[in-house]
Amino acid sequence: MILGNIRTNYEKWYEGETYYWGTEPAEFCDELIRIRPFPQAGKVLDIGCGEGKDAVYMAKQGYSVTAFDLTENGIRKTKKLAGKYGVNIDAYVDDINTFQAAGPFDIVYSTGTVQYLFEENKEDFFRKIAAITNTHGIVYFNVFVEKPFLELPPDWDIEEKMWKAGELFTYFADWKVHRIDEIIFEDHSGGVPHYHCMDTIICEKM
Repeated sequence: MILGNIRTNYEKWYEGETYYWGTEPAEFCDELIRIRPFPQAGKVLDIGCGEGKDAVYMAKQGYSVTAFDLTENGIRKTKKLAGKYGVNIDAYVDDINTFQAAGPFDIVYSTGTVQYLFEENKEDFFRKIAAITNTHGIVYFNVFVEKPFLELPPDWDIEEKMWKAGELFTYFADWKVHRIDEIIFEDHSGGVPHYHCMDTIICEKM
């Protein structure tokens, strides 16, 4: 199921030639590389890749990268960025709620996307993640967490769902945890300063 409002908003944000989120990779990419360096780990899945900055960075390090996003503009710009750096990425349009990906993968990650899971799809999603992750494979997920003292961000989509504090961690009870944390940080996306609370986990399938 493709979500119309999400697609409309992100297609608009990604339609220009500049990169809405920039082209510098997220810091967590280097953390994942330290845990599962190339070539010990070979295959990577980026869930909700946006315009491809993290997927392209991982491909530049030598990994074989698969990436999907809900938006056609996001995938178009992912491929464009990959071409700029001379790397190949298997990039395609798909929905986190129903995605298909040919694993197994050594690294699976997603940032700023898991909150688009429908409540009824959470169990199936994390079962799928476990199924497509290699033994000793690493996953990284973050999710926005509801706090009564924080206002809803100004660019929040009606389809996004705040999670409960600690809820994300319950889906990885049998995994080896490398890092879990909960932080509150200031964000300027959309041009209006605001705050998020985010839970993050990096763990290893045993």
